[in-house]
Amino acid sequence: MSNPGSISISVVIPTVNRHEKIARAITKIYENTIQPLEVIIVDQSSNHLTFDVLKPFIEDRRIIYLKDEGTGAARSRNIGWKHASGDIVAFTDDDAWVDSEWLQTIQESFQRKDFNIGVLGGKIIPVYEEKSPNWNIPKKWRHLLPAYDQGDTFGHYTGNAEPASVNYAVRRILLEKFSGFDETLGANIGRSIQIFGEDAEFSSRLKQNGFDIVYNPGCVVYHPVPLNRQNQAFLNKRLKFEGSTYAYMKIQSKSFNFIGVLVETIKSTFKLHHSILTRKTDEACYFYGKLLILVKCGILKLNP
Repeated sequence: MSNPGSISISVVIPTVNRHEKIARAITKIYENTIQPLEVIIVDQSSNHLTFDVLKPFIEDRRIIYLKDEGTGAARSRNIGWKHASGDIVAFTDDDAWVDSEWLQTIQESFQRKDFNIGVLGGKIIPVYEEKSPNWNIPKKWRHLLPAYDQGDTFGHYTGNAEPASVNYAVRRILLEKFSGFDETLGANIGRSIQIFGEDAEFSSRLKQNGFDIVYNPGCVVYHPVPLNRQNQAFLNKRLKFEGSTYAYMKIQSKSFNFIGVLVETIKSTFKLHHSILTRKTDEACYFYGKLLILVKCGILKLNP
């Protein structure tokens, strides 16, 4: 239980076919210096293996287990927060694990009066399960591991950075007021072209309504980096989806019209050709992803 009289925290974890990881995620939450009000697992797995792993946690009432037959990370998170009772809903991933002071840091952050916090995030520390000796991710793409470190100063996110859903806390009342996450965004095994960004889009909406998007260096989550993410093929695939996400969110913005789509399509076509000619395969994949969505959703008006 949470400390009496303090801000209560519900933790929501979406999961899909990660039975070998999910127990660690839950255990690390309960090893925190303060306890959550509840831990809610939304399971979209295609088999029974995740439920089998979670059964002891369900029987001990350490988690609220929700089985969902749909698909999509944004959908999972919306289901989770709608079942939450805490003042704050803290989201993390099924393959990550939180620092022992994660919950306490979230609680203390939302008690501060010097910021009108809409969303709180923090450091995402990559943990290499095994390090490839033959490949290092370029620094400018390191956030895709995922990884994030803005330093050791409490304050607003800088530049174009936004909190990532693996380390993302928000007042439940704001999720209710602003209708939660956009379910056309977010990782979804039902789509061939992935469009991420449901976390960034929600943060952007809160920022437009006067709320602060805040980074706390003490709010730490560790994320594994398996060997299969340490190669150019993975990076190229991930960058294609980054491009598709950027294009889709541009198309959805109110200020972006059909002429804007055409201009962006032409610019991206030239940039794709330049990337191919200069053998920058990672950038080529990014612009290819942009073009796919610009044509499919912006010009042809089809769903992603």
